[in-house]
Amino acid sequence: MTLDVLFLGLAIFLLEVMALTIGTVRTIVTMLGESRAAFLLGCLEMTLWVFGTSAVMTKVGDAPVLGLFYAVGFATGNVVGILAEKKLALGNVVVRIISAWKGGEIADAVRRAGFMITTVAGEGSEGAVTVQFVVCKRKDMKLVLGEARRVDPDLFYTFETAGGASEVPSPSESRMDKVLRPIRRLVPQI
Repeated sequence: MTLDVLFLGLAIFLLEVMALTIGTVRTIVTMLGESRAAFLLGCLEMTLWVFGTSAVMTKVGDAPVLGLFYAVGFATGNVVGILAEKKLALGNVVVRIISAWKGGEIADAVRRAGFMITTVAGEGSEGAVTVQFVVCKRKDMKLVLGEARRVDPDLFYTFETAGGASEVPSPSESRMDKVLRPIRRLVPQI
């Protein structure tokens, strides 16, 4: 393999990783209903895809190893896209926390942490329980559950994506918020 083929292969690999990573995030923002962000990410994804694919198609006959670079870039892009999506933690979730003994204390702790929580009395298999509902940003779910588990390590929880939620407050502000502010205009769930 010549140095030219190696450099072209690495370029194809990187283009595919970037295209697939962007494609994964685009799919998520599309499901969240963010059409402007989906449009921009789709344009970028397809631009990268066209350049990567055309490079492979025009040169793969002469250097079949380029097909391997493309395939490994595709597979790696899927993995990197999943990791990026988990790191971004886009969207909102509804967290249901069920506690047999400490529902009121959990509600107090979660409220002190800056989240809104609704408590409902329920009946479990062994008697009375409380069920708390917290709508929060997905990135804040660990914080909510951490506060609740400090009170009741034996609690039970479930969560699901909250498709259409009004303004969801987030007490977890960071330095990145200033950097992400322009992006949030396009994708409010970030």
